[in-house]
Amino acid sequence: MPYWKKVITMWLIFPLLLTGCWDKKDIQDINYITSIGFDYVDNQYVAYVQLIDFSSVAKMESGKPNQPVPVWIGKGKGDTAISAVNDIYPTSQLRLFYGQINSIVMSENVLKKGLKDVDELQHRYYEMRYTPWVFGTRESLDKIFAATPFFNLSPFMSVLHQPQEGYKQKSTIQPLRSREFVSNIQEPGMAALLPSLSITNRAWLKDEHPHAMLEMDGVFVFQDGKYEGWAAEKAVPGLRWVNPKTNRSPLILRQNGEPQAALSLEKPKVDIVPNIQGKEVSYTVDVKLSGYISEIMQPMSEQLMEEKAAKQIQEEIKKTFVNGLDMKSDLLQLGHALYRQKNKDWKRLYSEKELILTPDSLKDIKVSVQLNHAGKLKATNG
Repeated sequence: MPYWKKVITMWLIFPLLLTGCWDKKDIQDINYITSIGFDYVDNQYVAYVQLIDFSSVAKMESGKPNQPVPVWIGKGKGDTAISAVNDIYPTSQLRLFYGQINSIVMSENVLKKGLKDVDELQHRYYEMRYTPWVFGTRESLDKIFAATPFFNLSPFMSVLHQPQEGYKQKSTIQPLRSREFVSNIQEPGMAALLPSLSITNRAWLKDEHPHAMLEMDGVFVFQDGKYEGWAAEKAVPGLRWVNPKTNRSPLILRQNGEPQAALSLEKPKVDIVPNIQGKEVSYTVDVKLSGYISEIMQPMSEQLMEEKAAKQIQEEIKKTFVNGLDMKSDLLQLGHALYRQKNKDWKRLYSEKELILTPDSLKDIKVSVQLNHAGKLKATNG
């Protein structure tokens, strides 16, 4: 082939190799959604999106910012969850990207209506993953998204985006990923517990003024896929003791209302044993805990502390079970234990509609507590 033909051929090929870059978007030309939320008001879905300036977040690597990191909140309405999100597009100025969503928040109105439309949105937008944290709330979603953490830090440093950090130090309400929630809500006999996100002014002041902070204050309960209601953290104190994922949780021992000692208990080992007699099923819950003494206000022996702690934990588990019955829910996951351990019996009783929990269904609660040390050398627990 003559040289001039080779040159012409190469010039014709080069444009074909470059076409893949013509529609390339720079990162500053895209709006990244970090959180998305849904409400249902007046027979319409209301979608909220939270946008954070990632350039401001990157600057924090060299030190804390002097000014608050701006948070932008978009709002749209529609007959479906998808149309509500579509309503945000005309004013978003730039393309919205869903691949950075780190949390999903749903109002109680949405939970009552059903999750089908929101779930459909997750399936339709391929950019969305099943790894975001998921919450329910009774608060206004715009206020949830506008809450900011300490020292002008990024909203990423908050319960909305990193709920696991606080849970490591005080394990009460377990944070939940979207994939875990979807799995739990479809499991036979399981109560899916969606963390409840709220705003509180009770704990922190900025200078002399109350500063709103996010906290997980309870759970929204789904039993066999059906929404059953909301339970405050104080109404379900036993959840932490029957959850093997509990990292560390405090317990105050009292006598006549006066504190005697403060304990820190860790990583419960839980065994639920179903007992079947004909059409009747009862359960034994066996919990083993270890931990250490955080503080002693009144002199008492280690053995007495262990006994009092075991008794108090029994009472908290019992209280949680009874409050679950009032909500027509199995908060201790007793029925799911039967489903896992004795599936044939579960299927038989389920088909005969005999799987009904009563106060007598919880036959026994066994708790043992072992205090290993006084905690003086565990500096990392602070």
